[in-house]
Amino acid sequence: MAELMDVVRQMQAAVKRQDRVAILALVTPDLEYHYHVGSKPLHGAAKLEKFLDNYWGRMRDVVWQIDKYAQAGSDTLLMEGHEEFTDSQTGERKTNRYMGSMVFRDGKIAVWRDYFQMGPAPTGGPGSQTAASG
Repeated sequence: MAELMDVVRQMQAAVKRQDRVAILALVTPDLEYHYHVGSKPLHGAAKLEKFLDNYWGRMRDVVWQIDKYAQAGSDTLLMEGHEEFTDSQTGERKTNRYMGSMVFRDGKIAVWRDYFQMGPAPTGGPGSQTAASG
């Protein structure tokens, strides 16, 4: 089986190209996708396809950056990074920090959870640049 990050890198490239077919080929048909804390998860590749249409309608010039990752066992990947995009309605460039996890089955993503920090990055507090340098 390919290294888990190889699959995610393929996903990143497909997202950048807006290649729906390539994205759906990387997930299981019964995918469980938690795209927002507090919202019901999406179940199934068909739901992901509809989500992608909405996502690409709201966001342009998407950059999905993974800064750190760790593999747990042979099937789980944890990632930390950020997503940058241009809001299609306002033209404003935005950045959301995130933590994500993926569970793989047979080399494909079966469970995908994203946890986003919406809006401006917090300052100060434990683990922040401000706290570490102050």
